[in-house]
Amino acid sequence: MFRRGIGLDIGTVKTTIASVEDGILLREPTVAAVDVDTGDVLEAGEAAMKMVSDSPDKTYLCWPLWDTVVKNAHILAAILRIFLRRALGRTLLRPQVMVSVPCDLTEAQSNVVEDAVLEAGASRVHLLEAPLCAALGVGFDFAAPTGQMLVHIGASRTEAAMLFIGDMVTHISVQTGGTQFDNAIVRYMRQKHKLYIGPRTAEQIKIRLVDLAAGHEEKKLDVKGRFVDTKVPRVVTLSSREMLGALRDPLAAILDAVLTVVEQTGDDMKADIAKGGIVLTGGGVLRGMDQLIADVMGIRAKLAANADTAAAEGAALALERLGK
Repeated sequence: MFRRGIGLDIGTVKTTIASVEDGILLREPTVAAVDVDTGDVLEAGEAAMKMVSDSPDKTYLCWPLWDTVVKNAHILAAILRIFLRRALGRTLLRPQVMVSVPCDLTEAQSNVVEDAVLEAGASRVHLLEAPLCAALGVGFDFAAPTGQMLVHIGASRTEAAMLFIGDMVTHISVQTGGTQFDNAIVRYMRQKHKLYIGPRTAEQIKIRLVDLAAGHEEKKLDVKGRFVDTKVPRVVTLSSREMLGALRDPLAAILDAVLTVVEQTGDDMKADIAKGGIVLTGGGVLRGMDQLIADVMGIRAKLAANADTAAAEGAALALERLGK
């Protein structure tokens, strides 16, 4: 088998691997099943979650990333080694890898990520900022002398960037994403309803109830949790409208980031934004967020068809262009 080039998006929650030739090769949770006694990584991704569910006394789950911090480089490398084997099959040739990374990654953090990917089996590793990867993944024309704006919302951060001829003219990163939405719902339920729910329940509430688009059909959902004071199980009924209030703070942080980038952009590029709009990517984009941005800022926005996987696909494309 010939040496392959792949794009890699290592997310706090999910990791995606893509190639130009075959598209998405893998998209699984960035988690390992670790042996309680030895500390060895036994499985990764969906298989790891099933293993721990089946044998909770012998194994535990380890999520090696928190925001941009790699908590356990050895476990991250073990996860990526399993993922590369799963995505590429058995091959004697080690792949070249382009990794999509946050804009504000420090040199030390970049080195940890690069070392982990090399330890996982890559022959060579390149790093590229996530907004640039996502922009390539959704089809931005880097040769066009036109300003283009993209907002990439991941699990733990949002990166808004103004791009011009393949470079970021201005950008901003805020530590707000899908996980912060879930946390906001957990806090709201404790403060408003005196009900304790876990992150997975919060995520389901977000998926099933939250819609930021004006005029959407109002939905209701019965949610079970434990009363904060007595720990007794209790059910409350939530509405879509109520959840908008619960998410007010993280939504405001994202809108402020978008507005900041627009304000820092010159008049010519503001005209380009007005004409071309804003493209949204990332797994943390909420339903209706494109309409919310349009309503609040008066700028057309659209969700990319491949929002969840654009960064990995763009990373693969960037690697291919690097080799030409």
